[in-house]
Amino acid sequence: MNRIIPALLLVAILVSCEKHQKSAPYPEIKYNVYMGGNLAGYHQGSREEDGTYKFVFEFNDRGRGPHLEERVRLGDDGVIHDLKTQGHNYLKDTVNEIFTFDGSTATWNSSSESGTRNSDGGSFYSAVNSTFGSTELLMRKLLTIPDRSVDLLPGGTARITDTKDILINDTLGLSLLEVTGFSFTPTYVWMDKRDRFFASVSSWFSCIRSGYDSLGAQLLEIQTEKELAYYKTLAERLTEVPSGLLAIKNVNVFDVREGIIEKNKTVIISGNKISHIIPAAEDIPEVTNVIDGTGKTLIPGLFDMHGHLFRPDGILDIAAGVTSVRDLANSLDLLNIKAEFDNNEAIGPRILVMCGFIDQAGPYAGPIGKIVSTLEEGLEAVQFYKDKGYQQIKLYSSIDPDWVKPLTDRAHELGMRVSGHIPAYMLASQAVEHGYDEIQHVNMLALNFLPDTIDTRTPLRFSMVAEHTHALNLKGREFRAFIELLRKNNTVIDPTVSFFEGMFCTKAGEPDPQFVSVLDRLPVQVKRRYYSGGLPIPEGKEEQYRNSYNKLLDIIYELYSNGITIVPGTDAMAGFALHKKLENYVKAGIPEAEVLKMATIISAEVIGVDDKLGAVEAGMLADLVLLDGDPLEDISVVRRVDLTIKDGNIYRPDKLYEAIGVGHYK
Repeated sequence: MNRIIPALLLVAILVSCEKHQKSAPYPEIKYNVYMGGNLAGYHQGSREEDGTYKFVFEFNDRGRGPHLEERVRLGDDGVIHDLKTQGHNYLKDTVNEIFTFDGSTATWNSSSESGTRNSDGGSFYSAVNSTFGSTELLMRKLLTIPDRSVDLLPGGTARITDTKDILINDTLGLSLLEVTGFSFTPTYVWMDKRDRFFASVSSWFSCIRSGYDSLGAQLLEIQTEKELAYYKTLAERLTEVPSGLLAIKNVNVFDVREGIIEKNKTVIISGNKISHIIPAAEDIPEVTNVIDGTGKTLIPGLFDMHGHLFRPDGILDIAAGVTSVRDLANSLDLLNIKAEFDNNEAIGPRILVMCGFIDQAGPYAGPIGKIVSTLEEGLEAVQFYKDKGYQQIKLYSSIDPDWVKPLTDRAHELGMRVSGHIPAYMLASQAVEHGYDEIQHVNMLALNFLPDTIDTRTPLRFSMVAEHTHALNLKGREFRAFIELLRKNNTVIDPTVSFFEGMFCTKAGEPDPQFVSVLDRLPVQVKRRYYSGGLPIPEGKEEQYRNSYNKLLDIIYELYSNGITIVPGTDAMAGFALHKKLENYVKAGIPEAEVLKMATIISAEVIGVDDKLGAVEAGMLADLVLLDGDPLEDISVVRRVDLTIKDGNIYRPDKLYEAIGVGHYK
């Protein structure tokens, strides 16, 4: 009986707190949304007289971006009993999401999912299309629970794993909450002392209370320090550093020069280099560590040639066998992330190329990097990136076409490559003639055969390709002349084609084709994101849009057949997206061996590191992937990664995935 009384007292206190929280003043608060430091939108939260919370959230990202109006009613238990969200999502598709709880049954419905579940009312609904208002209400609920965790609907568990009280400028008291359950690694939320949402900050996207905008950098610095401690702990626990020679015995080795599998080899690794390769039957030197490679294939570490790396991406890449990445636009903290990956203070691939992003100021300017208003500012930006150690310049969609040649000329003078989107009102052929070394995204090639009056700063660069590319004649004179121009100028193409399959071919409620084969391995709240659909597809045009996507695959095969250098870049979720990319290249008609070359030695050649990476050969750096099976028989074997070695260090993908809530392959 003595144990029951304190428990009942605790329940009474919590109920009292919840009722007080519901009746306490809740003044309207406004927030500003920033992308890359530029004002991009707003969020605001208020409560009506009947107790209904109302939140409005929107931002503009190059013509894309959501507008959501969310109305929420809480029960006395502090969880959502009614929710209704209307508006449009990031790709402008209609949002109409509803959740209700009648005391025993929870019901939810949106364009991407629906369900019903018996419930005791203790679970908190996590909306598909939500605002920071829902985040605030969840944090307020979690802060009233002794173990600070709550089950989520439709699935998963949210938990505050750490709280840090911070006094900003000696006057403003805030709490930094570390929260798990929504991503692969912890997320962070800033709350004020009245348990109201204050900010969510990152180098790319931030939402902060209006009037306190100048504090964003300070909050991010404090938050980053906490994140770094988390990733350092993971790196220390999950990295194996061999103390002596390492031998991988009885393994089949992919020869990138010949495009064949060499059977039954023993690969000796000393430190961070491949020492020598001998037939498995030969005696091996005295080694400290032996790995049995029977029935497995050893390939060079894979390259992702189109990343935008954040710290959590590093684990996904290494677990998937991606040991080298080219970053094609990021915030300046990329320099720090690169150093952390290089020093193994965080697990991640080599960032071999840092690409400086430049766009012209305007309503559709890119979200990050140098946004310039004059050509002179653009030339100064090129020099800025060179001085920071960047190797490449990426030009974006709003750049004045007249600036392309002087910007590429300056970059080339400084020994830098130039690539990017094709600026609006310019064709790909013109960009190549003005100095582009490489083009990102296959839709930019398709647009070369549409009028140059299309404002490709906007989402028209997607929808017009979906509407018209199915009819493109790949054997016609115009297309053949374009192919010849690319070949004559040694132009490299980074198609990111898998991205367009989801955009052109799926509707809300259907799984994103890029990740359909791994969705069941992902944490439930991550998995839900990949059912949101792509572009709003006009009724009756589903087949037309799919045919346009298939024509993009045909374009890739034509590039390959005509000797154009193709590299595999994802521009999507790290690791898993590269596997799908290689599968799609095979689907386009390219042989498996050639696809593996693209992801290894050819990418290394484009970057200029083929003397040390991209092949399993004596003297090369020990960046290696051990696959369960033969990828030349089935390219999907690249998904079956048993071991990744980067710079001589050993990583076990099953352990890496376990640490971030992902299942290993079966």
